[in-house]
Amino acid sequence: MKRTSIWIGAPRCVSALGEGLPQHVQRMKEGGTALSSWKGAASKPLIAGAIPEGLLPFGPQRIQRLLDRCLMDLVELLKPRPAERWLLVLASTKGDIDALERGNAEASALPLLGEYVRRCAGISAPPMVVSLACASGTAALMAACSAIEQDRCDHALVIGADVLSRFVLEGFASLYALDAGPCRPFDAGRAGTTLGEACAVVMATRDRDRMPQVIGRWVAGAIAHDANHISGPSRTGEGLLRAVNGALRLAALDPGAITAVNAHGTGTPYNDAMESIAFERCGLSVVPLSGYKGWFGHTLGAAGLLEAMIAVQALREGTVLRTMGLQEQGVPGKVNAVQEDCTVTGRTLLKTSSGFGGCNAAVIIEAEA
Repeated sequence: MKRTSIWIGAPRCVSALGEGLPQHVQRMKEGGTALSSWKGAASKPLIAGAIPEGLLPFGPQRIQRLLDRCLMDLVELLKPRPAERWLLVLASTKGDIDALERGNAEASALPLLGEYVRRCAGISAPPMVVSLACASGTAALMAACSAIEQDRCDHALVIGADVLSRFVLEGFASLYALDAGPCRPFDAGRAGTTLGEACAVVMATRDRDRMPQVIGRWVAGAIAHDANHISGPSRTGEGLLRAVNGALRLAALDPGAITAVNAHGTGTPYNDAMESIAFERCGLSVVPLSGYKGWFGHTLGAAGLLEAMIAVQALREGTVLRTMGLQEQGVPGKVNAVQEDCTVTGRTLLKTSSGFGGCNAAVIIEAEA
C-alpha cells in the first residue's frame, strides 16, 4: 500500500539562543552556549537557558508570551480555512505552571493552555494535548503525522512549549539531577542536566503546496515504555531500543540508512548511559550522534520538537552539529558522539527522546534538499 507523503515545515522557534531556525543553526556553528547563571524563580542562582526578555511580547503569563511570539506571524501566514481539516497538537510537560506561584492552581490545567493556543491559531477542532514527560515534543510530532496518515486530518500545527519555573527547577534539584555548570551530554564528567525554556512550532501536511516552507518529510515513528522506574531509565536501554527498532521497521530501513542521530542527551549519568547502550544494541554505533542541551538547556515539552527541527535544518546544510560540552566521551555503550561539527551527505535523521516514567519516542525524518 502506498504511504501518504507528509511534509514538515513553516518552522518557528525561540529559545535562549534566540529566535528563528536558521539563526539557531548559525549560532550553534559560530557561537557558544546560551546557558548562564540565572536567578529567576529559583531559591538560589542556577545555570539555565533563559530566553532574553527583549525577545518576548508583553503579557502577564510567560508561557503565553512564548506561544504568542512563535504563533502570531505564522497564523497570519497560514490562515486556516473553515473547510480545511486541521489538528492542533500541543506538547507541554507543565503548561502554565507559574499559575501555582500566582495562587491559582486551577489555571495551570493543561487543557486550558490547549484551548488558548487553539483560539490563537484559529482552528475549530478541539486541541490534542500531549504531556508525555520529556518525550512530549517528539511524541506530539508523531501524533500529528499519524493523524494525517490515518486520514483524520489534512494539516496539523504542532507546538512544543515549556518555561523555567521554581516548581520544575526545585524538583530537578531535589533529585540531584542538575549540573553545577552547563550540562555535558555523553561526557565522562557529566553530572546532571541544565534546564531551559523554549517554544517550537511546525506545520505538517499532506498538501505540499499549502506549506510556506518545507524543511523535511515525515518517514516514521514509534513509542515504547520500559516501566523501569518513575525517574530512572532502564539500565539496558530496552524501551529506547524498542522505540528505535519500531521506527526503523515501520520505515523499512536498516540502521545503516540513518545519516545522523539526535539523542535526548540530558547530561545525567543514567540517561546518557542508557541511550548509549540502546544505540549500540540498535546497530547505530558508528552513526554521528549529537545532543543539543549544552546549547540552550533541557526545554522539556519543547525539547523533542525544537531539537528535531534544528537537526533537520543542519542536515539540509550538510552538517551534524557538535555536542556542546562534550570533551571526553564517557558512556558504557559504543556511540559516535561528535565533538566537532562534521560534514555528511545523507539527509535521514533519527531523533529520540526519553522521559520520566520510562517513556521513549523515536522519529525518522528525511531533510529536504
